[in-house]
Amino acid sequence: MYEGKRTVSIWSDLGFQESPYATRPVPPTEEGESLFVGRDGVAKRLANRLTSSDLHPTIEGENGVGKTSLVSVVGYRLRREFEQKSTSQAIIPLDEIFQLTVGDSAATLERKALLAVANSMIKHHDLLKRGGHDVPDVVDLQKWINAPLIKGGGAGASVAGFGGSASRSVSVNTGAGFNEAGLRDTVFGWLRQCFPSSQSGAFVGVIDNLELLETSKEARALLESMRDGILSSPGLKWVLCGARGIVRTSASSPRLEGRLAEPLELSPIEDAEISQVIARRLELYQIIDSAVAPVDPESFKLIYDVLNKNLRNALKYSEDFSFWLHDGGYASADPVANRQHFERWIRGQAARNAEETNLSGNRAWEVFDSLTGIGGSCSPGDYETFGFNSAQAMVPHIKSLEDVNLIQSTASDSDRRRKTILVTPRGWLVRYARSDYSIPE
Repeated sequence: MYEGKRTVSIWSDLGFQESPYATRPVPPTEEGESLFVGRDGVAKRLANRLTSSDLHPTIEGENGVGKTSLVSVVGYRLRREFEQKSTSQAIIPLDEIFQLTVGDSAATLERKALLAVANSMIKHHDLLKRGGHDVPDVVDLQKWINAPLIKGGGAGASVAGFGGSASRSVSVNTGAGFNEAGLRDTVFGWLRQCFPSSQSGAFVGVIDNLELLETSKEARALLESMRDGILSSPGLKWVLCGARGIVRTSASSPRLEGRLAEPLELSPIEDAEISQVIARRLELYQIIDSAVAPVDPESFKLIYDVLNKNLRNALKYSEDFSFWLHDGGYASADPVANRQHFERWIRGQAARNAEETNLSGNRAWEVFDSLTGIGGSCSPGDYETFGFNSAQAMVPHIKSLEDVNLIQSTASDSDRRRKTILVTPRGWLVRYARSDYSIPE
């Protein structure tokens, strides 16, 4: 398409700096802020909770809806306000995003969080100092964080006590005793010193994908075990993110009252704004004036609707099509031609998935059609919606749909209210084929 240029990647060959369809969350930078579209209202609400409440904010929204990008951009904005001296309240995001999975403990997360705080103290030392905050001397911080620690009992060396066994003593090679309780007390002491009040600010950490814990019971138990540790530390705030209703059901624990805020519900980007999402990406990454996008805003709106308004999945399929277009030599300088290729390609994807779905029994198809008709998610307790007398009677049909990857479910969750049965991206493609390649109202 662009003769005379050596192809470093397909994107440079197509006239773009990098993939405009990358699925990673937008970064906490000026670039990330420029890519942030259609979320000003919820962004303001999250910022208010971070700056004006002692409770930890929580966000509920389906996978791929943009929770991590929301937190990233809001954190960037608040840190920039402090950098520009618009406020004396220092809200500074930690670099690492944390996840909790089955088998994790509160102690595991706490060790990782304390190390992240220490690194942020070093990284933002000068910024905090200029803003009038009392921070430990950076040289002492660096010595502390880099000092090799020797475990008692002949277990060998580790760094800063992280990853070591809590049952063994740990001492710094300078001779200063430092067990895990000392580690905790030291970092919490730094936080109190730097942020003596909530209006002084805080480091902000993100605990993402709480649904990985699978059940509400596991999530509640782990969060409750963190209640008197990192969920109570001054100068440290957490934004908890999850899908399928797990944040709301976990936060309802009596022991977590006074710790976690009511969840902010993050809905899909509105139809009127979704085309702007991709338009900004194309504009930002374009390096050749004559570059023609494989998937333009109009085509992106189509795949976004086909996949039930899931931003991450729409970006993923847009990138898949871009490779198909480039690999086959079909890329054109005519946007209409690319759009026609895309429409045929997405129909082909839907048709192939529908043809390959070997699902016997009309009842399972009826459940599938009903599920897509109500938005693509339900809980086991919704069995009457599908015409069943009990949740158990619906189980064989859910299992049949799951076996052909039209849905995914978390059958082990004891909370019958949680939306643990969801249509997969493949399922939405099959629904598109079954709807004669139209988007049902």
